[in-house]
Amino acid sequence: MSRKIPVYLITGFLGAGKTTLLKNLLEFSQNNKIGIIMNEFGSVGIDGTLVKKEGIDLIEINNGSIFCSCLASTFAEGLIAMASTPIEWLFIESSGLSDPSGMEKILYDIQPKTGDIYDFRGTICIVDATSFIELSQTLEVTRKQIEYSHLIVINKADLVDSARLNSVEESIRSLNPVAPIVTTSYGRLDHTWLQQNLEDFPLPPATSNLNCPSNRPKTLLLEADGVFEREKLKGFLQSLSDFAFRIKGFFKLNEGWHYVDGVNTAISITPINIERNISQLVVILKTRQPVMDVIQKSWKRHFSNELHIK
Repeated sequence: MSRKIPVYLITGFLGAGKTTLLKNLLEFSQNNKIGIIMNEFGSVGIDGTLVKKEGIDLIEINNGSIFCSCLASTFAEGLIAMASTPIEWLFIESSGLSDPSGMEKILYDIQPKTGDIYDFRGTICIVDATSFIELSQTLEVTRKQIEYSHLIVINKADLVDSARLNSVEESIRSLNPVAPIVTTSYGRLDHTWLQQNLEDFPLPPATSNLNCPSNRPKTLLLEADGVFEREKLKGFLQSLSDFAFRIKGFFKLNEGWHYVDGVNTAISITPINIERNISQLVVILKTRQPVMDVIQKSWKRHFSNELHIK
């Protein structure tokens, strides 16, 4: 019997917990040879550093969505390359701004080069319980992520009350009446979900994809050299939260290297065992208005080091 590689797509809006969910699933699959395609909207890969370890084949695709025409061919090339490796499972983590409705078409289109080696098991969408309702009312991509997923995971349940959870579930049900809904915290998902084919929960017919260069938000890369104080960094990050969907990266503090993770006003700075050449932050903006001067002014209020913005 020909070899089959189970494939799962993990989707969900910026900061919902996709990488944490993926890390938890990798713990279950640690006895298998794993392939990961990691997609980030910023120009520098951050999350790949968090999951990369021995025994994992990792392809990082940055600077846009893998479902956008600007990167779809790169994504297809990555899938073709992975098909020739000895991996036993493939996990794809899409950008938080991706519309995943084109996933099955891409797998179909590459079959002349890969054969039917890929066994697409379904799309898992992770939702931030604290912000989903508000985001879904203003951003169509968050609704498409729900509509075109086979399993919905409501994350950060520990941060909201039962009334809020019920409202989130009702909102999800109005968009996707079929997919199972799981409630959790810290991106935990029972591994038995990987033992079934989630495509048993059918999706609606595909519609036009939202991912195109014209509607992509602006992203900035912030770079600085030196060693920084935690409280000053925290103050600087808070000053960005009003106009940023997402802030993430690595910064060198007095106590060593730290991972920075910001969603709206919730910002965490946690120690991490890595070494980087310089401190870097990827900032995904809510606005298309110029903000570089605002960022530079805030930086100078907190630090004397030079900040480079790309």
